[in-house]
Amino acid sequence: MSSDDANRIERLERVEAQLAIQQLAARYARAVDSRNLADLGELFAPQTRFGDHGSGPEGARAFYAPVLAGFYRSFHQIAGHIITDIAADSARGTVYCRAEHEDGDHWIVNLMVYFDRYARVDGQWHFLGRRPRFLFVGDPREAPRSLDFNKWPGREDRFACELPQSDESWGDYWAHHADERSRVTSLP
Repeated sequence: MSSDDANRIERLERVEAQLAIQQLAARYARAVDSRNLADLGELFAPQTRFGDHGSGPEGARAFYAPVLAGFYRSFHQIAGHIITDIAADSARGTVYCRAEHEDGDHWIVNLMVYFDRYARVDGQWHFLGRRPRFLFVGDPREAPRSLDFNKWPGREDRFACELPQSDESWGDYWAHHADERSRVTSLP
């Protein structure tokens, strides 16, 4: 095999990996919103731990069943997906998401970023781990005016809204633009 052929095969494998990994986020959103625990479980690698709920697909189903019972309807919009560190059987990524939830008389919007790890098992890509971090949680008709940006009634203690302030680049940027910052916000 020539080096050109080897390069083409390597590039094709990388593109196929990216497409398969991107589908994980969309399939997760669809499974959560349709409350399809069977499909949701299959998105996770066998070695993914869910605490006392177990591992892999069965652990995922046991973990998500009570989570999804905590609100009636939901709608997850995938707004962007960045995949990095793609290797033969592992990768990392960030998924921007707007997740909306019906909770009693409230319609709550979560603006969030999932920090994901992926693993390929038997030729199929799965989530190895997902860590959501929140930018805003609340009624989208109200501008957030508190530091934590969490306005989900009765769940204020469940979501720490830490982005973008916790990104190192955010602090560095505003440290060099202090005058501009004071013109655009009164919040720390």
